[in-house]
Amino acid sequence: MAVPSRNAPWLRATGSVLVAGVVIASTMALQPARPARADTSTLLVASDITDAKTMDPGHFYEFTSNDMATNAYDELIHFVGTDTAHPKPWLATDWKVSGGGKVYTFNLRHGVKFASGNPLTAADVVFSYRRLLYLGDNPSFLISGATDISAVSPYTVKITLSSADASFLSALADNNFGVLDSKLVIAHGGDDSKDAAKKDKAQSFLDSQSAGTGAFQLTNWTRNSQLVLQRNTNYWGPRPSLAKIIFQNTKGAATQRLLVQRGAVDVAINVNIDQQAALAHDTSVQVVKGNTLDLVYIGMTLSPKISKPLSNALVRQAVRYAIDYDGILKGLLKGVGTRPNGMIPVGMLGNDTATNNSLLIRQDIAKAKSLLTKAGYPNGFSATMSYDVGLTFDGVSYDPIAAKVQNDLAKVGIKLTLNPEQDSLLLPAYRAQKVQMILYEWGVDYPDPNDYAGPFSPGGGPAKRMYYTNNPALASLVAAADTTTDTAKRIADYRKVQQTWLQESPFIGLVQPQNIIVLGSNIKGYVYSPVQSHNVRTIIK
Repeated sequence: MAVPSRNAPWLRATGSVLVAGVVIASTMALQPARPARADTSTLLVASDITDAKTMDPGHFYEFTSNDMATNAYDELIHFVGTDTAHPKPWLATDWKVSGGGKVYTFNLRHGVKFASGNPLTAADVVFSYRRLLYLGDNPSFLISGATDISAVSPYTVKITLSSADASFLSALADNNFGVLDSKLVIAHGGDDSKDAAKKDKAQSFLDSQSAGTGAFQLTNWTRNSQLVLQRNTNYWGPRPSLAKIIFQNTKGAATQRLLVQRGAVDVAINVNIDQQAALAHDTSVQVVKGNTLDLVYIGMTLSPKISKPLSNALVRQAVRYAIDYDGILKGLLKGVGTRPNGMIPVGMLGNDTATNNSLLIRQDIAKAKSLLTKAGYPNGFSATMSYDVGLTFDGVSYDPIAAKVQNDLAKVGIKLTLNPEQDSLLLPAYRAQKVQMILYEWGVDYPDPNDYAGPFSPGGGPAKRMYYTNNPALASLVAAADTTTDTAKRIADYRKVQQTWLQESPFIGLVQPQNIIVLGSNIKGYVYSPVQSHNVRTIIK
């Protein structure tokens, strides 16, 4: 939904409006609005971009890289606004599913050009998806089920899967499926063969400029400093009003809030709940709050070598019962967000509100102590929890949550040492399976429960990081839920997955936050999406 224009210089409407899951807050105050910046062609976005490691769609799996790709690349299909149930044609004009749900055939839009001027053809889609698959990096799981990716004609692509996949169409809207200019990428060392992991040399090139069909083109990435995107003059869609977008590295929610208030930036995307509250009567800004499909969670290792106590399922249950969830959501987060029972967001298929509420675990100190005694730790134990220092994710600040969890666990004898780290250090350690406990986040890849059930069950990426690998029955259940086309069966299967998680999983879902985006009062045309909330290509200044 677009944020309404606010052109009246003195009077502002009062109240808040909730439409399609998005809250647009406005206030009334008799004070001058912030004057529009003289340079109306450049959008300055305050963002913490320190997580970025690469801008290559075949490799990246970080938030900042996704923000870039949201504006510089296009996929075959797309989710528009808050509708996450019905994918829309994008680079593909239409598609059909055949072969018992295993064959997807897409007809491409004619007349589309890459930023280089090269025309889009089926060969570019084939190259992009084969490269994504054979690079074998973090995002390759998105297309790991493909057995054949081929061009039926210059404008028709066929993807054959090893088995039916009910979530595959939704997954194709993920930014890692942004279509690359194959001629340009090959000229800079790109490779889509089965040996691409060894042969491909295009990452450094794609770190310096994008090779997509999107409304903008990446022209500069200075690590930990800024991302610069220029208007793509060959864009196939409506011409963007903006000529340039700059994501400038700005750490700290308070700093971002002050910058957008003063007019030094146009958009702030890491403002937390407390800082947002400070904007309640400021007419120089617009505050957009939208429901997300993201999660803030705790992970615990199952490796006895890393933590013998946490490898015990009874201990993990004790931790689950020791946490004051209401204190986190209603206290620290002032009720801004939703509490999931586990690792599938509320409102997703298989976890409607009634189901979620029936599965919620409440804090029970006596039960937590009893479980610890039964596990052989009547006096508790010591552990270390790592988390991103100073991070604000969808308005949620991690430092107070970490302190709250530390205090909660102390009540049952668990002595928790906090280890705040920069994400550039924490994420590699997490991926290397080195952390005992972690407070972290999961951003939606695509709006389907498989995007959560798969990764957080045995065999999934985060599950492996916590050594959660030994439950073939659960892995089979997750696979069955994703291969059936029977919606009722999918719902039943995902409910069983959640029930199993509550008994043994190393993951605890803490909150499903709302996203907070702060815009200058002169900004128009922003469209909120829980899948691509930092898509700013439609903004008008």
